[in-house]
Amino acid sequence: MIAKSFSEAIVQMMEEIAKQIPDSHKQEPVRAYLTGGGAVHYYCNSRVSDDVDLIMPFVVNIPRDLFVVWLNSEGKLEQVHYDHTYNSTFGLLHEDYEDRAVHMITIEDKFEIYLLAPEDLIVSKISRFAQNDEEDIQNIINTGKVSKERVYELADDAIRVGVGFREEWVRMNLDEVMEMFPNE
Repeated sequence: MIAKSFSEAIVQMMEEIAKQIPDSHKQEPVRAYLTGGGAVHYYCNSRVSDDVDLIMPFVVNIPRDLFVVWLNSEGKLEQVHYDHTYNSTFGLLHEDYEDRAVHMITIEDKFEIYLLAPEDLIVSKISRFAQNDEEDIQNIINTGKVSKERVYELADDAIRVGVGFREEWVRMNLDEVMEMFPNE
């Protein structure tokens, strides 16, 4: 079935993933955290992505070719695929992100999908800081849903305990993010 929007395509993909989770998880559902362009879309409705990035603490046998076709606002078909290469350990992430995550949907009582909180989504994009990351960060800031001080606090904590990146570069990126906030 063709999804009528990018948001609907993400939900359809989560439903396909839920089919791979045994019913025994109804006692304790598998939690997953939507990040990347998919999460940005839910907060800003400003961008779509051709892949879905999930942080999932359980191993789920997700089909290698999982994708969903959806109809964009111009009436053209697009597809979004599950990104098997995404790994949250390659980016910056505050250790308590789960506590701030926002519940999105529960599927069949065994699969719970959460969105990274907008502050954590910004933090997750600071280390790579590619052009689309900068645009995503600016769009999240423009929603007014994040505080400059809170973003700085979470990013600073994550930088101090994180590994696998050059701290001075990430701190320069954080400085640029702080400049993206409007002057109050």
